[in-house]
Amino acid sequence: MGSGLGTYRREGWAGWLRMLGVAALLVSAGARAEWLVDNNSPATLFLERTYVFLSPNRIHRLGDPRSPEHLFFEAQLAPHFFFPQYHRGSFRDPGGEYFFTAVATPYIQLRLLDTSSRPIIPPSYMPQLTFQVAHLRLLPHSAREGSPMRGLALAANFIVGHHSNGEDGCFFANQTGTDPDCVPSEGTLPLNEVTGSFATNFLRGELYALVAFDVEQDLDSAWLVGGGSFLEINSSLGIGGLTSEERAVYGDGFWGFSVQAQRIWHRHRFLFEGTLSRPFGEKPHRRTNLSAELSALPWWGAGFGLFTRYVHGQDSYNILFLEKLSQWQFGLVFELPPGVRLREEAREQEARRRLPGFH
Repeated sequence: MGSGLGTYRREGWAGWLRMLGVAALLVSAGARAEWLVDNNSPATLFLERTYVFLSPNRIHRLGDPRSPEHLFFEAQLAPHFFFPQYHRGSFRDPGGEYFFTAVATPYIQLRLLDTSSRPIIPPSYMPQLTFQVAHLRLLPHSAREGSPMRGLALAANFIVGHHSNGEDGCFFANQTGTDPDCVPSEGTLPLNEVTGSFATNFLRGELYALVAFDVEQDLDSAWLVGGGSFLEINSSLGIGGLTSEERAVYGDGFWGFSVQAQRIWHRHRFLFEGTLSRPFGEKPHRRTNLSAELSALPWWGAGFGLFTRYVHGQDSYNILFLEKLSQWQFGLVFELPPGVRLREEAREQEARRRLPGFH
């Protein structure tokens, strides 16, 4: 097993180096230009959405006598707090526009079970700090006056995060006591899925590309197709890092990719997205996670819309990661549209001040 983990780790670090190389290219491309600061209307690109949903499928927790249980609702809450966003150029310029963004996200998942007391089982706390470099530009020969445009969006996200459930029980079901004073000191499967402690820190890299075509001059309608890839590495460093016992079961990290197609019609947005996610370095091996989502966000919803999603694979809810999951989800989605910032820029309605020292 040791040689296998070493191979996974080498591949993981090689993936990180490739992602950092792409990010460095995006930064260097705009390094000699004038950078401006935007405090009022940052572009919101390639960030987590917020979901609140119902599901007809049951939730299984080993050790709970009422399991499997119906889900009353689940919330995946991802509020984004933007630091001042730096940018240079305009997406309509020949060289396009570059963004550098830092975003703090106190991400949390809540599950309310449909039982007599309707308890919230231990939440997933996933605070994250995201650093993003993005580039927007029009494609050649697509900026003719009065005709539809074609454009390209590229982005690289570097994320430092934490994932835990706030519990102090022992990780394995055959242990007694409280974490870290558990007896026996080395437990065995199954996991303590009711009160067990789970925590890891992680580093995550993401790359995205999106092509837009038939874009109206006022940005009110367009077609967009593209996708992304990610690599996530679990870390034992720092407070709340992954322990050696947890790493053996949870693994060294995850890799995956996504595809999406989006139609913007008179500012209404209709989105399809499919994702694949695969853990590595874990034992026993877990299934690949697959999901497909359809969502509709009307412009008058101010970022709110409706969605349906199917997820097949393993449960991603903290210590339930060994549980298999096949789940339909129906509910509300929230995502701020990025077009507000770009539309303001296109109409030159807002003055911005120069950032000293960045030229």
